[in-house]
Amino acid sequence: MKPLCEFSSDEIKTAVAERYGQVASNSGQKFSFPVGRAFCESVGYDPKQLDRLPVGIWESFTGAGNPQEYVDAKQGESVLDLGCGAGLDLFFYAQRVGPTGRLLGLDLSMPMLEKARANLNLLGISNVEWLHAPSDAIPLPDESVDLVTANGIYNLSPDKDAVMKEVVRVLKPGGRTVFAEIVLKSELPAEVRKGIDDWFRCIGGALVEEDFLDRMRDQGFSNPRVLWSGRNARTGHAASISAVIRAEKA
Repeated sequence: MKPLCEFSSDEIKTAVAERYGQVASNSGQKFSFPVGRAFCESVGYDPKQLDRLPVGIWESFTGAGNPQEYVDAKQGESVLDLGCGAGLDLFFYAQRVGPTGRLLGLDLSMPMLEKARANLNLLGISNVEWLHAPSDAIPLPDESVDLVTANGIYNLSPDKDAVMKEVVRVLKPGGRTVFAEIVLKSELPAEVRKGIDDWFRCIGGALVEEDFLDRMRDQGFSNPRVLWSGRNARTGHAASISAVIRAEKA
C-alpha cells in the first residue's frame, strides 16, 4: 500500500472524491469511518426528524459531528455548505433561510452531489445551487455569501490554508463561518498516519486545535473559537475530538 506521505495533493483529492462517491452509491458497505443513520443519531440529529426525511438523505451521512445547534442561518441569507454530502445539513439550513434565502451545496464527489440534488428535489427545496468543485477553489465571486458552513471538510482537504483563504474571500463583510471538524488535542506520531484510509478516518490530515485556530487567524478570520467539543464515533484516536468552530470575517 502506498504510504500517505507519498500522495500528492491532487492524488488525495481524487481518492477523497472516489471514496465518498462509493459512500453515495453504496452506503451499506463497510468503510473505515462511520456512515449512516445510527451515526446521525449518535451525534444528536433528532430521530423523529430523520423519520420524516427520505432514506437517501441520511444513509450516506459521514460528518465530523453536528453543527446544527450553532449555525445561525437567518431568513433570506445565503449559506454555502462545503462538502454538502447527500444534503442532510442543507435541508435544515433551508428551513432557516426560507424560500427567499440562497443555498449553495459544494462537493468534490459528483455522485454525492447528484444524490443531494435528488434528495432536496424530493423535499421540494428549489432554492439551491450545486457546485462540483474542491473547497480550495470555490467557484463563487468575492463577498457573495453571508455564512459558510461545513461538517468535516477541512480534514479531507490537503491544503487547509487554501480552503480558509477561499472561505474568507467568498464571505461578505461581517459574514461568518460555523462548522464541525475533527481536531487534535496533541500532535499524532507519524506511525498512525500511514495510509490513505487514515486520511478518510480524519486522522491523516487532522490539525492540533490551536494550530487550526492560528491558521484561521493568519488567513483573515476574526476571533476563531471553539463553541463545543466532545467525542463521537468519528473520533477514533484518543487524541482526536469533534469541535464546532466559529469565526467572523475580519
